[in-house]
Amino acid sequence: MLNLLAAAENEGLNGSLAEIVNKLKGLMDSFWLYIVIALAAVVVIWGAYIGIKIAIAHRNEEKINARDMVKNLIIGIVIIFVVAMGAPLLINGLSAWVGA
Repeated sequence: MLNLLAAAENEGLNGSLAEIVNKLKGLMDSFWLYIVIALAAVVVIWGAYIGIKIAIAHRNEEKINARDMVKNLIIGIVIIFVVAMGAPLLINGLSAWVGA
């Protein structure tokens, strides 16, 4: 009897997890293009802001700060790229793990 209850609970958990993974897949498929466009727009706008800061920097301190901002922008772009490539892989991995 206990094995039957444990199997039923496990089936319910796997079914719920499979349903969540399927909904995540659908959400990512429907919004992926918009997410990429929004992130690209943020990078372009922030890059333009940094470019203006570099162009109007007169003192060495301002130039150093602007260069640090460029480094941070590049690090941010790399992190965004890793997350953007990792999220679908994570969802596909969950899907394979659940067996959906």
